[in-house]
Amino acid sequence: MVKVAIEPKSYADFMAAIQKYASKSKQTLRDAALEQAALACQDAATFTPPLAKGGGDGLSNSAKKAGEQAIDRDVGKVVVPMSGGTKDTQRARVVKRLGSLALTDNASLFWKVAAKNSPILNSNGFLARMLSDRYNGFGTVWGFKKLRNYFNRIGTKVANQSLNQASLQSVAEIHAVYKPIYQREGGRLWKAGRNVSGVEKMSRYVAENKPDLDRYIMQRQKTVGSIKSGWAMALRTLPKPVINGVPKDFGVKLLNAAWITRHKTVQGKNTISSSNKDVDVIVFNADGNINGIADQANVLALVYGNRVKQMPKRIKRLLQQDIDGFNKK
Repeated sequence: MVKVAIEPKSYADFMAAIQKYASKSKQTLRDAALEQAALACQDAATFTPPLAKGGGDGLSNSAKKAGEQAIDRDVGKVVVPMSGGTKDTQRARVVKRLGSLALTDNASLFWKVAAKNSPILNSNGFLARMLSDRYNGFGTVWGFKKLRNYFNRIGTKVANQSLNQASLQSVAEIHAVYKPIYQREGGRLWKAGRNVSGVEKMSRYVAENKPDLDRYIMQRQKTVGSIKSGWAMALRTLPKPVINGVPKDFGVKLLNAAWITRHKTVQGKNTISSSNKDVDVIVFNADGNINGIADQANVLALVYGNRVKQMPKRIKRLLQQDIDGFNKK
């Protein structure tokens, strides 16, 4: 779990700070609100997962990498390749595949898989003997029949759920088994240090070709940053605050995060209403709390907290600029 070291604040705290900030910084209330709304968009993207390890820095490439690693881990909780992992893991996957082929009476592919993975299988004495030419006629029709009968006699839960499970032959088939689990859990499959996919280790689906699984993971990794991008779009639509007669850019760090701004489909917008005494600026990200991601990360309170924390610092900088300018005269 990542943590952000900022004291959460409320909307009331935030509005009180803006009122004071506008007065101290000699800005109109409207321009002060626009400035803080722009920075709030940047903060919201910063505090929305993925975050860099250790917390915060949510606009960095480290945060992007953390998001990509989370997707790799999540997919691996549901689908594994035929190759890779420890010898025991590899052997378990091969046995599952052979069991499926035996139970579906596919002798030709059964022997091809067995031959291709013979080093893995032969590292286990029982499997080496069971699949040997001497005991069960490796590669023969009668040998296949004996092995098929062996697998058919296995009436355990593992056999029914794992050995009888067909392997995945394409990116589309991988997506078909992964998507319902992902949607059911509302995003991440690794939460609070535990696997919530509901897929037991021995029941994970097996991708016949590792490149298919790699392509699928890469496709999903391309979505990293899309939720944050709604805040970038909202920021772009905000009028620029005018300070000393000059329009100023705020939230530039968010707009420079290319892995976020590359996404164009998440809606972000704002509404502004103002009078002589009041101003109301609302920024909106259509996917900002999808699957409860913002609530879980306490994003809103952290944004308010950071703005309340940063406004006095900016006032101090503005005052120091005035002092420096006066001393130069």
